[in-house]
This record gives sequence, structure tokens and C-alpha cells, in this order.
Amino acid sequence: MTSTTSPLAPRGRTVPAGRVAPLLETVSPTSRSALLVAGGYFDTAAGIGAFSLNSFALAQETGAAARRLHRGNKVLYDVIVNDLGMSCSTDACTLPAAGPAETDLSPLTAAAAEAGTDFTVTRERNLRNRAARSMKRWLRDPAAEPLFSLDGDEIVFRSRQYEKVLAGVVKGDHVVPRCPLIVAEYFARYFARLRAFPDCAHRHVIDINSLADRDKVTKGAEIYLRTLGTPEEEIVLVFADAACADPMALTYTAYDF
Repeated sequence: MTSTTSPLAPRGRTVPAGRVAPLLETVSPTSRSALLVAGGYFDTAAGIGAFSLNSFALAQETGAAARRLHRGNKVLYDVIVNDLGMSCSTDACTLPAAGPAETDLSPLTAAAAEAGTDFTVTRERNLRNRAARSMKRWLRDPAAEPLFSLDGDEIVFRSRQYEKVLAGVVKGDHVVPRCPLIVAEYFARYFARLRAFPDCAHRHVIDINSLADRDKVTKGAEIYLRTLGTPEEEIVLVFADAACADPMALTYTAYDF
């Protein structure tokens, strides 16, 4: 990766170039920011493959560039693991063949050690449980969040970009969250972690995804930003193929919906 000097940057600072430039386009070179970069996603049925390894490398490269952009920036890394035993492309979920209960993370830990960083792991099973609890609370007091509504046994989010966003399904006294709500939950968790840096003026989550997941993560970003987001927060949705050579970045704030 190469960098170039920008007239907007302080003397001696450089701005990112190459494939990470679109991912950091809105990060200030003159004030501190807190960033969480999520790369390395995999599901336990398939294990760690090319997309996981390459997106993790892209995340490390992005974080390093963010630190060079401003020496006061704080950068965290996270890997999302699909351990639900299902694959969700939009609102529907399908069951793949069962995988191992635990996946060997050594390829990712080795890459992080080489880069001099560490990372956390977020498991979708935990996110699903948290989302289910939040929707059960909403069912007791629907007026608390009017952007959700009950349509039969479906909990629907009133989107400004999609005709319908299915957030969950009520089954007896249980709520089964759908993919967009689970995605919104991990954004909520990520931004809660970034608030631990009150000296940073802005908070950014840079979320690297496969192209197949575009709908569900975009819906989840809208749910989070319109229900819990603040003006200081920004989500950068990154979409890439398995090689992650030419990522596409879409930036969203609460003002975009």
C-alpha cells in the first residue's frame, strides 16, 4: 500500500492510498477517531477460507493506515463467526452441513501477531440471543420504538430504502430474530466498545463483507443508525470478493436515512 501527502492533512501526515483509501475516506486527518475494523468473517461449517484470511488482512491494513492518518486514532479489530448453524443471505436462512463446534483460529492469530495487533471474536449465537431479548422487551412496550411494528407474527422494521425489512418472528413466547436484526445488534455492540474512548471526536465501524451479504448488512446498518445511532457515528460497509483486491465502500450515518 502507498500513501500520498494531502493538502488537508497536517504537515508530515499522509493519507491512505490503494485499496484502503475508500475505506478511510471520511476519517479525519486532523482530529482523533475511534475505529473498529471487522474482517475475517467465517462460518463454523465451512471454516476459515480465502475470504476470511483476505478480509482479515484487509482489516489489518486498514487499521494500520488509520493509525498513520492520525497518531491519536484508536483502532480495534473484531472477527464475526457464524456459529448459528445457518446461512442467511437476506431475510431467509438455510441450514448447511454441521461443522466443528470450535474452529482453529491459529491462521488469524498468526496474522495478527505478525501485524503486532490482537482481535476479539464475536459469535452470532450471542448476538441472536441479545436481539431476541431486546425484541421481547419491545413486545411489552411497542411505543418505545415506533419504527418496529407487528404484522401478524412478524416484527417488521419501517425502512426508508427497502419495501419490507423482516426483523423477527414471534413464536409463542419466543422471538426469532432475522438477519438484519442480528447485524444491527453487532453494530450496537461495536459502537458501545468505541464509546470507551471519549477523547475521540468520531466513531467509525468499518465492516468488511462478502458481496452476497450486501442486503442483510445494509438493512442492519439502517436499523442501528435510525434507532440507536448518534451524529458522531458512521458505518462503512465494505463489499469484496474472496480476494478482497478491489473492495467497494458505502458510508452511512444517521443522516443518510
